[in-house]
Amino acid sequence: MSVGEIIKFYRQIVGLTQEELGRGICSVTHVSKIERGQTPYASEIISLFSERLQIDIEKEVQRFENLGNQLHYWHKVIIMRRMKEVEEIKKELESTPIIGSSSYAALYNLLLARYFLLKQDFKMTYAFLTHVQSDYPDLPAYERNLYRHIWGIYYLLNYRHSKTESYQKAITILKEIDRNEYGNLEYYYHLAAAYQWMNSYVLAYSYAEKALRYYKEIDNFLGAIMAESIMLISLGNNIETDFKEVEAAYQKLIHNCELLNIPDKKTMLLNNLGYEYYRRKDYQNAKKSFKESLRLVDRPSVLYLQRWNNYLKCCLEGRLMRKAELLKHAREGLSMAQKLDTKVYKIVFKLLIHRIEENDEQYYQCIEEEALPYFTSSNSELLTNRYGKELYHHYVETEQYEKIVQIANLLIGSIHAE
Repeated sequence: MSVGEIIKFYRQIVGLTQEELGRGICSVTHVSKIERGQTPYASEIISLFSERLQIDIEKEVQRFENLGNQLHYWHKVIIMRRMKEVEEIKKELESTPIIGSSSYAALYNLLLARYFLLKQDFKMTYAFLTHVQSDYPDLPAYERNLYRHIWGIYYLLNYRHSKTESYQKAITILKEIDRNEYGNLEYYYHLAAAYQWMNSYVLAYSYAEKALRYYKEIDNFLGAIMAESIMLISLGNNIETDFKEVEAAYQKLIHNCELLNIPDKKTMLLNNLGYEYYRRKDYQNAKKSFKESLRLVDRPSVLYLQRWNNYLKCCLEGRLMRKAELLKHAREGLSMAQKLDTKVYKIVFKLLIHRIEENDEQYYQCIEEEALPYFTSSNSELLTNRYGKELYHHYVETEQYEKIVQIANLLIGSIHAE
Protein backbone atom coordinates (compact mmCIF):
# COMPACT_ATOMS: atom_id res chain seq x y z
CA MET A 1 0.00 0.00 0.00
CA SER A 2 1.48 3.35 -1.10
CA VAL A 3 1.54 6.61 0.83
CA GLY A 4 -1.14 7.87 -1.54
CA GLU A 5 -3.42 4.94 -0.71
CA ILE A 6 -2.96 5.61 3.01
CA ILE A 7 -3.86 9.27 2.49
CA LYS A 8 -6.96 8.26 0.49
CA PHE A 9 -8.04 5.77 3.16
CA TYR A 10 -7.90 8.31 6.00
CA ARG A 11 -9.45 11.05 3.87
CA GLN A 12 -12.47 8.81 3.32
CA ILE A 13 -12.52 7.85 7.02
CA VAL A 14 -12.85 11.48 8.13
CA GLY A 15 -15.27 12.27 5.30
CA LEU A 16 -13.29 14.83 3.31
CA THR A 17 -13.48 15.28 -0.45
CA GLN A 18 -10.29 15.57 -2.50
CA GLU A 19 -11.01 19.29 -2.91
CA GLU A 20 -11.37 19.76 0.87
CA LEU A 21 -8.15 17.86 1.57
CA GLY A 22 -6.16 19.87 -0.98
CA ARG A 23 -7.62 23.29 -0.19
CA GLY A 24 -4.75 25.73 0.35
CA ILE A 25 -2.22 22.95 -0.31
CA CYS A 26 -2.55 21.79 -3.93
CA SER A 27 -5.10 21.25 -6.70
CA VAL A 28 -7.78 18.52 -6.72
CA THR A 29 -6.04 16.98 -9.74
CA HIS A 30 -2.78 16.74 -7.82
CA VAL A 31 -4.53 15.15 -4.81
CA SER A 32 -6.10 12.58 -7.12
CA LYS A 33 -2.77 11.72 -8.76
CA ILE A 34 -1.00 11.41 -5.39
CA GLU A 35 -3.70 9.05 -4.11
CA ARG A 36 -3.38 6.88 -7.23
CA GLY A 37 0.42 6.94 -7.14
CA GLN A 38 0.64 8.65 -10.55
CA THR A 39 2.84 11.62 -9.70
CA PRO A 40 5.87 12.59 -7.61
CA TYR A 41 5.08 14.74 -4.57
CA ALA A 42 6.93 16.93 -2.13
CA SER A 43 7.26 15.66 1.43
CA GLU A 44 5.87 19.01 2.61
CA ILE A 45 2.56 18.26 0.87
CA ILE A 46 2.26 14.85 2.59
CA SER A 47 3.06 16.49 5.93
CA LEU A 48 0.27 19.04 5.39
CA PHE A 49 -2.16 16.27 4.36
CA SER A 50 -1.20 14.30 7.49
CA GLU A 51 -1.75 17.32 9.70
CA ARG A 52 -5.18 17.93 8.18
CA LEU A 53 -6.10 14.25 8.59
CA GLN A 54 -4.57 14.17 12.09
CA ILE A 55 -2.37 11.15 11.36
CA ASP A 56 1.34 10.38 11.68
CA ILE A 57 2.08 9.30 8.10
CA GLU A 58 5.49 7.81 8.94
CA LYS A 59 3.96 5.76 11.72
CA GLU A 60 1.14 4.59 9.41
CA VAL A 61 3.60 3.57 6.67
CA GLN A 62 5.73 1.68 9.22
CA ARG A 63 2.63 0.02 10.66
CA PHE A 64 1.55 -1.18 7.23
CA GLU A 65 5.01 -2.48 6.37
CA ASN A 66 4.97 -4.55 9.60
CA LEU A 67 1.41 -5.75 9.04
CA GLY A 68 2.27 -8.86 7.02
CA ASN A 69 4.74 -10.08 9.63
CA GLN A 70 2.27 -9.32 12.41
CA LEU A 71 -0.50 -11.32 10.71
CA HIS A 72 1.74 -14.34 10.16
CA TYR A 73 2.90 -14.17 13.76
CA TRP A 74 -0.73 -14.03 14.90
CA HIS A 75 -1.37 -17.19 12.88
CA LYS A 76 1.59 -18.83 14.62
CA VAL A 77 0.39 -18.06 18.15
CA ILE A 78 -3.14 -19.17 17.24
CA ILE A 79 -1.67 -22.53 16.15
CA MET A 80 0.38 -22.69 19.36
CA ARG A 81 -2.72 -21.71 21.41
CA ARG A 82 -0.80 -19.02 23.30
CA MET A 83 -4.02 -17.30 24.25
CA LYS A 84 -2.61 -14.22 25.97
CA GLU A 85 -0.63 -13.29 22.86
CA VAL A 86 -3.54 -14.24 20.60
CA GLU A 87 -5.80 -11.72 22.34
CA GLU A 88 -3.14 -9.00 22.54
CA ILE A 89 -2.36 -9.16 18.81
CA LYS A 90 -6.06 -9.23 17.95
CA LYS A 91 -6.52 -5.95 19.82
CA GLU A 92 -3.52 -4.41 18.04
CA LEU A 93 -4.89 -5.45 14.64
CA GLU A 94 -8.33 -4.07 15.49
CA SER A 95 -6.66 -0.71 16.14
CA THR A 96 -5.31 -0.76 12.55
CA PRO A 97 -8.41 0.18 10.54
CA ILE A 98 -6.49 0.36 7.28
CA ILE A 99 -6.07 -3.43 7.31
CA GLY A 100 -9.56 -3.96 5.87
CA SER A 101 -8.73 -1.91 2.77
CA SER A 102 -5.26 -3.27 2.22
CA SER A 103 -3.84 -6.21 0.29
CA TYR A 104 -3.85 -8.09 3.60
CA ALA A 105 -7.63 -7.89 4.00
CA ALA A 106 -8.33 -11.47 2.87
CA LEU A 107 -5.60 -12.89 5.11
CA TYR A 108 -6.90 -10.88 8.06
CA ASN A 109 -10.45 -12.16 7.56
CA LEU A 110 -9.23 -15.75 7.25
CA LEU A 111 -7.26 -15.44 10.47
CA LEU A 112 -10.33 -14.03 12.18
CA ALA A 113 -12.14 -17.19 11.06
CA ARG A 114 -9.29 -19.27 12.52
CA TYR A 115 -9.45 -17.23 15.73
CA PHE A 116 -13.16 -17.92 16.17
CA LEU A 117 -12.54 -21.62 15.47
CA LEU A 118 -10.08 -21.58 18.36
CA LYS A 119 -12.83 -20.04 20.51
CA GLN A 120 -15.28 -22.66 19.15
CA ASP A 121 -17.57 -19.91 17.89
CA PHE A 122 -18.66 -21.76 14.76
CA LYS A 123 -21.25 -19.17 13.76
CA MET A 124 -18.63 -16.42 13.50
CA THR A 125 -16.17 -18.79 11.79
CA TYR A 126 -18.76 -19.60 9.13
CA ALA A 127 -19.58 -15.90 8.70
CA PHE A 128 -15.95 -14.94 8.00
CA LEU A 129 -15.35 -17.90 5.70
CA THR A 130 -18.40 -17.11 3.58
CA HIS A 131 -17.40 -13.43 3.57
CA VAL A 132 -13.98 -14.37 2.13
CA GLN A 133 -15.65 -16.70 -0.36
CA SER A 134 -17.89 -13.95 -1.72
CA ASP A 135 -15.58 -10.91 -1.48
CA TYR A 136 -12.22 -12.43 -2.43
CA PRO A 137 -12.81 -14.94 -5.26
CA ASP A 138 -9.19 -14.81 -6.52
CA LEU A 139 -7.12 -15.54 -3.43
CA PRO A 140 -3.30 -15.67 -3.57
CA ALA A 141 -1.79 -19.15 -3.19
CA TYR A 142 -1.12 -19.01 0.57
CA GLU A 143 -4.52 -17.58 1.40
CA ARG A 144 -6.24 -20.11 -0.90
CA ASN A 145 -4.69 -23.00 1.02
CA LEU A 146 -5.34 -21.38 4.39
CA TYR A 147 -8.98 -21.04 3.34
CA ARG A 148 -9.12 -24.81 2.63
CA HIS A 149 -7.38 -25.58 5.92
CA ILE A 150 -9.85 -23.56 7.98
CA TRP A 151 -12.85 -25.15 6.24
CA GLY A 152 -11.30 -28.55 6.97
CA ILE A 153 -10.96 -27.77 10.69
CA TYR A 154 -14.50 -26.35 10.69
CA TYR A 155 -15.97 -29.59 9.32
CA LEU A 156 -13.83 -31.61 11.71
CA LEU A 157 -15.05 -29.76 14.80
CA ASN A 158 -18.56 -28.71 13.83
CA TYR A 159 -20.51 -31.65 12.41
CA ARG A 160 -23.71 -29.96 11.24
CA HIS A 161 -25.18 -33.17 9.83
CA SER A 162 -23.74 -36.63 10.54
CA LYS A 163 -20.26 -36.84 12.01
CA THR A 164 -19.20 -39.24 9.27
CA GLU A 165 -20.32 -36.85 6.54
CA SER A 166 -18.48 -33.97 8.21
CA TYR A 167 -15.26 -35.98 8.62
CA GLN A 168 -15.42 -37.00 4.95
CA LYS A 169 -15.84 -33.35 3.95
CA ALA A 170 -12.88 -32.41 6.15
CA ILE A 171 -10.68 -35.06 4.53
CA THR A 172 -11.70 -34.06 1.01
CA ILE A 173 -10.92 -30.37 1.46
CA LEU A 174 -7.74 -30.88 3.51
CA LYS A 175 -6.32 -33.14 0.80
CA GLU A 176 -6.75 -30.28 -1.70
CA ILE A 177 -4.08 -28.27 0.14
CA ASP A 178 -0.84 -27.76 -1.77
CA ARG A 179 1.91 -28.15 0.82
CA ASN A 180 4.45 -26.36 -1.41
CA GLU A 181 2.27 -23.25 -1.63
CA TYR A 182 1.16 -23.33 2.01
CA GLY A 183 4.06 -24.50 4.15
CA ASN A 184 1.91 -24.87 7.29
CA LEU A 185 2.01 -28.66 7.65
CA GLU A 186 -0.20 -28.50 10.73
CA TYR A 187 -3.00 -29.66 8.41
CA TYR A 188 -1.48 -33.17 8.61
CA TYR A 189 -2.70 -33.28 12.22
CA HIS A 190 -6.25 -32.42 11.18
CA LEU A 191 -6.16 -35.07 8.47
CA ALA A 192 -4.97 -37.57 11.09
CA ALA A 193 -7.81 -36.59 13.45
CA ALA A 194 -10.41 -36.98 10.70
CA TYR A 195 -9.10 -40.41 9.70
CA GLN A 196 -9.02 -41.46 13.35
CA TRP A 197 -12.70 -40.60 13.77
CA MET A 198 -13.42 -42.57 10.60
CA ASN A 199 -11.63 -45.55 12.23
CA SER A 200 -8.99 -45.50 9.46
CA TYR A 201 -6.19 -46.07 11.94
CA VAL A 202 -3.36 -46.76 9.48
CA LEU A 203 -3.92 -43.45 7.68
CA ALA A 204 -4.46 -41.67 10.99
CA TYR A 205 -1.10 -42.93 12.26
CA SER A 206 0.66 -41.99 9.01
CA TYR A 207 -0.57 -38.39 9.01
CA ALA A 208 -0.09 -38.00 12.76
CA GLU A 209 3.53 -39.09 12.36
CA LYS A 210 4.04 -36.42 9.67
CA ALA A 211 2.37 -33.84 11.91
CA LEU A 212 4.61 -34.86 14.82
CA ARG A 213 7.76 -34.27 12.76
CA TYR A 214 6.50 -30.83 11.76
CA TYR A 215 5.49 -29.86 15.30
CA LYS A 216 8.93 -30.84 16.58
CA GLU A 217 10.57 -28.70 13.89
CA ILE A 218 8.66 -25.60 15.01
CA ASP A 219 8.86 -26.41 18.77
CA ASN A 220 5.09 -26.78 19.10
CA PHE A 221 5.06 -29.06 22.14
CA LEU A 222 1.29 -29.00 22.58
CA GLY A 223 0.80 -29.99 18.94
CA ALA A 224 3.36 -32.78 19.35
CA ILE A 225 1.42 -34.20 22.30
CA MET A 226 -1.82 -34.12 20.29
CA ALA A 227 -0.19 -35.85 17.31
CA GLU A 228 1.35 -38.54 19.52
CA SER A 229 -2.03 -39.14 21.20
CA ILE A 230 -3.54 -39.99 17.80
CA MET A 231 -0.63 -42.31 17.09
CA LEU A 232 -1.24 -44.07 20.41
CA ILE A 233 -4.95 -44.54 19.70
CA SER A 234 -4.01 -46.06 16.34
CA LEU A 235 -1.46 -48.35 17.96
CA GLY A 236 -3.94 -49.35 20.64
CA ASN A 237 -6.31 -50.58 17.93
CA ASN A 238 -3.60 -52.75 16.38
CA ILE A 239 -3.77 -56.21 17.93
CA GLU A 240 -0.13 -56.87 17.01
CA THR A 241 1.13 -53.95 19.11
CA ASP A 242 2.75 -54.71 22.47
CA PHE A 243 0.42 -52.94 24.90
CA LYS A 244 3.25 -52.38 27.38
CA GLU A 245 4.86 -50.05 24.83
CA VAL A 246 1.58 -48.19 24.34
CA GLU A 247 1.12 -47.91 28.12
CA ALA A 248 4.64 -46.54 28.60
CA ALA A 249 4.13 -44.00 25.79
CA TYR A 250 0.89 -42.80 27.42
CA GLN A 251 2.64 -42.35 30.77
CA LYS A 252 5.40 -40.34 29.08
CA LEU A 253 2.89 -38.02 27.39
CA ILE A 254 0.92 -37.60 30.63
CA HIS A 255 4.16 -36.63 32.40
CA ASN A 256 4.93 -34.12 29.61
CA CYS A 257 1.50 -32.55 30.11
CA GLU A 258 2.32 -32.10 33.79
CA LEU A 259 5.63 -30.44 32.94
CA LEU A 260 3.96 -28.11 30.41
CA ASN A 261 0.99 -27.44 32.71
CA ILE A 262 -1.71 -28.41 30.21
CA PRO A 263 -4.35 -30.19 32.34
CA ASP A 264 -6.96 -30.37 29.56
CA LYS A 265 -4.64 -32.58 27.49
CA LYS A 266 -3.61 -34.58 30.55
CA THR A 267 -7.23 -35.45 31.34
CA MET A 268 -7.80 -36.47 27.70
CA LEU A 269 -4.78 -38.79 27.76
CA LEU A 270 -5.79 -40.30 31.11
CA ASN A 271 -9.26 -40.98 29.74
CA ASN A 272 -7.83 -42.57 26.58
CA LEU A 273 -5.47 -44.74 28.62
CA GLY A 274 -8.38 -45.73 30.86
CA TYR A 275 -10.32 -46.82 27.79
CA GLU A 276 -7.36 -48.94 26.61
CA TYR A 277 -7.31 -50.72 30.00
CA TYR A 278 -11.10 -51.06 29.92
CA ARG A 279 -11.05 -52.66 26.46
CA ARG A 280 -8.57 -55.20 27.79
CA LYS A 281 -10.75 -55.86 30.87
CA ASP A 282 -8.06 -54.49 33.18
CA TYR A 283 -10.71 -52.78 35.27
CA GLN A 284 -8.50 -51.84 38.22
CA ASN A 285 -6.11 -49.77 36.11
CA ALA A 286 -9.00 -48.42 34.03
CA LYS A 287 -10.72 -47.22 37.19
CA LYS A 288 -7.53 -45.52 38.37
CA SER A 289 -7.03 -43.69 35.05
CA PHE A 290 -10.68 -42.63 34.75
CA LYS A 291 -10.64 -41.35 38.33
CA GLU A 292 -7.47 -39.30 37.77
CA SER A 293 -9.02 -37.90 34.58
CA LEU A 294 -12.16 -36.85 36.47
CA ARG A 295 -10.15 -34.78 38.97
CA LEU A 296 -9.04 -32.47 36.16
CA VAL A 297 -12.48 -31.81 34.66
CA ASP A 298 -14.83 -29.01 35.71
CA ARG A 299 -18.04 -30.12 37.40
CA PRO A 300 -20.79 -29.80 36.29
CA SER A 301 -20.05 -30.07 32.57
CA VAL A 302 -20.84 -32.34 29.63
CA LEU A 303 -17.20 -33.49 29.60
CA TYR A 304 -17.49 -34.44 33.27
CA LEU A 305 -20.60 -36.50 32.49
CA GLN A 306 -18.74 -38.36 29.73
CA ARG A 307 -15.83 -39.19 32.05
CA TRP A 308 -18.16 -39.99 34.97
CA ASN A 309 -20.09 -42.47 32.82
CA ASN A 310 -16.81 -44.17 31.78
CA TYR A 311 -15.75 -44.44 35.42
CA LEU A 312 -19.04 -45.94 36.62
CA LYS A 313 -19.30 -48.41 33.72
CA CYS A 314 -15.79 -49.60 34.53
CA CYS A 315 -16.69 -50.05 38.21
CA LEU A 316 -19.87 -51.89 37.26
CA GLU A 317 -18.27 -54.33 34.85
CA GLY A 318 -15.23 -54.86 37.05
CA ARG A 319 -17.39 -55.20 40.18
CA LEU A 320 -15.26 -52.57 41.88
CA MET A 321 -18.05 -50.76 43.71
CA ARG A 322 -21.06 -51.81 45.75
CA LYS A 323 -24.41 -51.72 43.94
CA ALA A 324 -25.92 -49.14 46.31
CA GLU A 325 -22.95 -46.80 45.80
CA LEU A 326 -23.06 -47.28 42.02
CA LEU A 327 -26.77 -46.44 41.96
CA LYS A 328 -26.18 -43.32 44.06
CA HIS A 329 -23.46 -42.08 41.70
CA ALA A 330 -25.44 -42.95 38.55
CA ARG A 331 -28.43 -40.99 39.88
CA GLU A 332 -26.09 -38.07 40.58
CA GLY A 333 -25.02 -38.28 36.92
CA LEU A 334 -28.65 -38.29 35.76
CA SER A 335 -29.44 -35.28 37.99
CA MET A 336 -26.44 -33.40 36.59
CA ALA A 337 -27.50 -34.24 33.00
CA GLN A 338 -31.00 -32.92 33.76
CA LYS A 339 -29.62 -29.66 35.19
CA LEU A 340 -27.37 -29.23 32.14
CA ASP A 341 -30.31 -30.26 29.92
CA THR A 342 -28.19 -32.61 27.82
CA LYS A 343 -30.47 -35.22 26.26
CA VAL A 344 -27.68 -37.66 25.35
CA TYR A 345 -26.51 -38.06 28.93
CA LYS A 346 -30.02 -38.09 30.34
CA ILE A 347 -30.53 -41.24 28.27
CA VAL A 348 -27.06 -42.68 28.91
CA PHE A 349 -27.41 -42.41 32.70
CA LYS A 350 -30.96 -43.72 32.62
CA LEU A 351 -29.64 -46.80 30.78
CA LEU A 352 -26.79 -47.14 33.26
CA ILE A 353 -29.24 -47.11 36.18
CA HIS A 354 -31.30 -49.90 34.54
CA ARG A 355 -28.10 -51.94 34.11
CA ILE A 356 -27.05 -51.47 37.73
CA GLU A 357 -30.53 -52.46 38.88
CA GLU A 358 -30.30 -55.50 36.55
CA ASN A 359 -33.67 -54.52 35.08
CA ASP A 360 -33.22 -56.04 31.61
CA GLU A 361 -36.76 -55.42 30.48
CA GLN A 362 -36.63 -51.67 31.12
CA TYR A 363 -33.06 -51.50 29.83
CA TYR A 364 -33.83 -52.92 26.39
CA GLN A 365 -37.17 -51.11 26.23
CA CYS A 366 -35.37 -47.80 26.87
CA ILE A 367 -32.85 -48.58 24.10
CA GLU A 368 -35.64 -49.47 21.66
CA GLU A 369 -38.11 -46.68 22.43
CA GLU A 370 -35.92 -43.78 23.53
CA ALA A 371 -32.18 -44.21 23.01
CA LEU A 372 -31.90 -45.47 19.43
CA PRO A 373 -34.55 -43.09 17.98
CA TYR A 374 -32.74 -40.13 19.55
CA PHE A 375 -29.19 -41.27 18.71
CA THR A 376 -30.25 -41.93 15.11
CA SER A 377 -32.04 -38.59 14.69
CA SER A 378 -29.08 -36.70 16.18
CA ASN A 379 -26.58 -38.54 13.93
CA SER A 380 -24.71 -40.09 16.89
CA GLU A 381 -23.25 -42.99 14.91
CA LEU A 382 -21.04 -44.24 17.75
CA LEU A 383 -23.90 -44.50 20.24
CA THR A 384 -26.26 -45.86 17.57
CA ASN A 385 -23.82 -48.69 16.83
CA ARG A 386 -23.01 -49.39 20.47
CA TYR A 387 -26.56 -49.70 21.71
CA GLY A 388 -27.90 -51.03 18.41
CA LYS A 389 -25.58 -54.04 18.67
CA GLU A 390 -26.72 -54.69 22.25
CA LEU A 391 -30.34 -54.62 21.13
CA TYR A 392 -29.58 -56.88 18.17
CA HIS A 393 -28.08 -59.56 20.43
CA HIS A 394 -31.06 -59.24 22.77
CA TYR A 395 -33.47 -59.83 19.88
CA VAL A 396 -31.47 -62.88 18.76
CA GLU A 397 -31.53 -64.35 22.28
CA THR A 398 -35.27 -63.73 22.63
CA GLU A 399 -36.00 -64.87 19.03
CA GLN A 400 -37.75 -61.65 17.96
CA TYR A 401 -37.12 -62.22 14.27
CA GLU A 402 -38.94 -59.23 12.77
CA LYS A 403 -37.07 -56.89 15.09
CA ILE A 404 -33.79 -58.62 14.25
CA VAL A 405 -34.28 -57.60 10.61
CA GLN A 406 -35.18 -54.02 11.57
CA ILE A 407 -32.17 -53.49 13.81
CA ALA A 408 -29.87 -55.22 11.30
CA ASN A 409 -31.00 -52.77 8.60
CA LEU A 410 -30.33 -49.88 10.97
CA LEU A 411 -26.83 -51.12 11.76
CA ILE A 412 -26.02 -51.85 8.09
CA GLY A 413 -27.16 -48.32 7.18
CA SER A 414 -24.90 -46.90 9.87
CA ILE A 415 -21.92 -48.92 8.57
CA HIS A 416 -22.54 -47.67 5.02
CA ALA A 417 -22.66 -44.10 6.36
CA GLU A 418 -19.19 -44.63 7.81
